[in-house]
Amino acid sequence: MSFLNTLNLTGKDKSVGLLLGLILLSHTERTGAKDKSNVVQKGKGSTAKLKEIMIGRCFNYLGTINPNAGNKDCSKLWEAFLRAFSEKDPCKITKEDYKPFLNMADHDIPIGQSIFWSQTKELILQYTDVTHKVMPLENTLIGFMLDGLNWCGKLSSPGPNYEACPEWNSCTNHSMGSFWRAASENYAMKAQGEVTVLLNGSANAFRENSIFREIELGKLDSKRVTSVHLWIMDNIDGPDKESCGVGSVAVLENILKEKKIKYTCVDNYKPVKMLQCVFKLDRPSCNTGT
Repeated sequence: MSFLNTLNLTGKDKSVGLLLGLILLSHTERTGAKDKSNVVQKGKGSTAKLKEIMIGRCFNYLGTINPNAGNKDCSKLWEAFLRAFSEKDPCKITKEDYKPFLNMADHDIPIGQSIFWSQTKELILQYTDVTHKVMPLENTLIGFMLDGLNWCGKLSSPGPNYEACPEWNSCTNHSMGSFWRAASENYAMKAQGEVTVLLNGSANAFRENSIFREIELGKLDSKRVTSVHLWIMDNIDGPDKESCGVGSVAVLENILKEKKIKYTCVDNYKPVKMLQCVFKLDRPSCNTGT
């Protein structure tokens, strides 16, 4: 039975019915295409058992890792986090969507323990675990709960989309990208006292598209930050591409001067270099005579 017959229209009314039918068909096609774009994604889906992992990490952090983070309700933290992206287009999630979660999970960073990194994550986490002198974003409650996890939602159903998510660079307001930008901005604004920055001297150390350059550096307050220590670390097997005063590191140094923030710069800071060499003593750069 045709659409017009179901309306039981005759004569001139048929033309009206035909127009109505075309409008409804056009709307259906647009809606269908929109739904499809949110179902068929190329990236990895949300991490399995996302809720259980996040709540478990929350209890672990508050109970054993950093009890000084204060009283937090881990279940409510999960709910606030989920609301940020559930039943929403995964490419239309903004930093503001995560503000309720960030505010609930927030806690103080000890003075002098803020440390930033770019292309040196593994090394900075090793240094943190060994020295316990710094607290990178990944070692705050916010970072600890989400580090290494994937997540996104979809318009057609509540909860995480475990099937697929957009690839990281496929859209500007990516559900994970927006979160880490918001979390990094919040972290940088709390920095005070001496601040450390660990960059990769075997690459473009101060990359234009890095979170440190785009977000964190601009949020460092010269009234709260007394000095910045730059550690430019080469990969264990090189190359030695950039150093203090060279290439993009020189650009960073000039920005710090403009912000009137005192800084020091060291190439291959020895304590960190020793960590690099612990299991690679056979490498030429780890020779104790160098």
